Order: sequence, then structure tokens, then C-alpha cells
Amino acid sequence: MANTWLLLLSVSLFAVSSSTDSSTLNITFQRSLNLARKILQEVRDLFIKYKHEKLGSPTFEDYNMMLSSLPTTAIEYMDWLEMQDVDRLLLNTKDLYTFWIHVDFKRIDELTDCQESAMSKSMEVVSLDLRDLISQLNSQISALNSTSPEPQDLTLPNNVLNPGHDWHSKLQGYIIFRDLETYLNKVIRDFTLLKTKYRE
Repeated sequence: MANTWLLLLSVSLFAVSSSTDSSTLNITFQRSLNLARKILQEVRDLFIKYKHEKLGSPTFEDYNMMLSSLPTTAIEYMDWLEMQDVDRLLLNTKDLYTFWIHVDFKRIDELTDCQESAMSKSMEVVSLDLRDLISQLNSQISALNSTSPEPQDLTLPNNVLNPGHDWHSKLQGYIIFRDLETYLNKVIRDFTLLKTKYRE
């Protein structure tokens, strides 16, 4: 996992220097905002499909179930307002990487159950776009004269890797996509704020 994280740190869709001006930052934040919105729609579509195929109902909802290995999706509004710009980016980078690890695990898990399917392809699209967004975040952190997070040697807990029951595995997928959808709304809110702050 650490090697994968190093790859994510080294790959960027666009280069930004430490002297990047506000106009250029505004453009990069707009690109990331557009990508985050794209991922959110992909996750929403995948989530409905997942609930229908895996849980038997596209309207299935349960907000009591949690996975301790996932980032928190809740933040107090005043705490959010008081965050420094680079801290927003650092937090989003770390948390989206954690979500990416979970999504990619579910994609691989889906492929072990069957050959490539519409479900696994949808998971792959989300996984690739998350990776691209993380790369953009790292470039923006550098542009704000900060240092990207240290590579994480993140391993999933045993209860995720070995849920012990097929139903538990399906519920874990539900929680991952449910929480990712919620977290992406925060990411979109962050980029909306940032592009406004750095407009010409």
C-alpha cells in the first residue's frame, strides 16, 4: 500500500509551482470541483446499483452501521469555517486515500466473485477518479507551499478483509459507498469555498 501511495504522490494531472498565483489556483480548484462533482454522481449511481443488486432494494437505508476504518464524515460547521486552506486539502487527501483503499478492495473483491461486471467496472471508474483527485490535491498542497502527507502504509482491518459472512461483506460495501457519498459533499463544499477565495 505504501508503494501505491508513493505513486499517487508522484502522479499529477497538471503541474503547479510553489509560486502559483491566485488565478491559477482558482483554475485548479475549479477543475477539482468539477472532478469531485463527477465522482459524486458516479458514486450515487453505483450506490443505487449496489443496493439493488447486493441488498435487494435500491431504497435500503441504515445509518446506524459504521466501519471504524473509514474517516468520519461529520464536522462542526464552525470548525469547518475556521480551517486553514492547506489543512482542508491535507485532510481531504488523507481521507480520500482511505476511501480509495476501501473502494479498490471492494472492486477486487467483486472480481473474485465473478468475471468483470458492470458493477466492477463502475467501481473501477470511481477508484481511478478518486486517484486522480488525490493527485490534484497533492499538487495544490505544494502550490500553497506546504508538504503533502507522509506516505501511509495503510492496511485494512481484519474484519473488513475477512468479514466472515457474505451478507456482512455486502453491508460493508454499503457503508463504504454511503459514507463516500457523504464525504464527497464536504469535498465539494471545500473546493467551492477555495475557488471563491482564490478568484481574480
